[in-house]
Amino acid sequence: MTKVTSLVIVLGLLLASQSTVADKLRIGLLEYPPHVSFLQKQATGSMPRYLKSMYRDDFSKVEFILLPNKRGLRELSRGHIDILFPYLEQGDQLPVAGKAIFNVVPGLCFKKDKYIPFLSAPGVLDGLVIGVPTNLPLVPTFDRSSVTLEVIQGNDALNRGIQLLLKGRLDGFYHPSPVNVYHHSNPLSKSIACSLFYGFSSPVSLGMSPLLSSEVKQKITEAYTKQLNKQLYEFFMLDEVTKAN
Repeated sequence: MTKVTSLVIVLGLLLASQSTVADKLRIGLLEYPPHVSFLQKQATGSMPRYLKSMYRDDFSKVEFILLPNKRGLRELSRGHIDILFPYLEQGDQLPVAGKAIFNVVPGLCFKKDKYIPFLSAPGVLDGLVIGVPTNLPLVPTFDRSSVTLEVIQGNDALNRGIQLLLKGRLDGFYHPSPVNVYHHSNPLSKSIACSLFYGFSSPVSLGMSPLLSSEVKQKITEAYTKQLNKQLYEFFMLDEVTKAN
């Protein structure tokens, strides 16, 4: 074997290796019920399945990486993951894959006997102890109220917050999207009632690492847009709920 032939083979193997690495998509997931839940170190929920169907034809391997909330943006910024869900845009100017995947309206959940229907009334929250999951952006209403905020750390903060509410250890619980909890098919709706902070809708997007090449960003965005045009996430999620029932 000549030196030239050997060099060609080595270069070919290197290019093949780089292609394989580039064709692997690393998706970072934060726990975000009911869209993403962590169960026995596995990601469950509609969103992982939606993302899998979105990218399985364009990448040879789709890998989900489960992350605690505090590490999500850091891992994305450093390029340790390629995309992140959920990405709540907060002025950090990280690239996103097209338009928001959906929008959420935050609110407060209460026990039925302590339900407050109108959250905008002056002083209505004064003196209450409100549980808030860590790292969630809060509405400015809290800044204008004499309310005590109790931060709930760690995984499964949403479910633990609801349980603390039911046990009477919280007066209310701040939820990023109460409609995902307070609906007719959820048994919890018999014990709790939720009100919304109207006017504070927030986009939930798919964040991309700024270290990705322009080609990979385009590939991710095109597959994302194609899937949204084919079936919006809300309809995908509704189909899954219908099939389960």
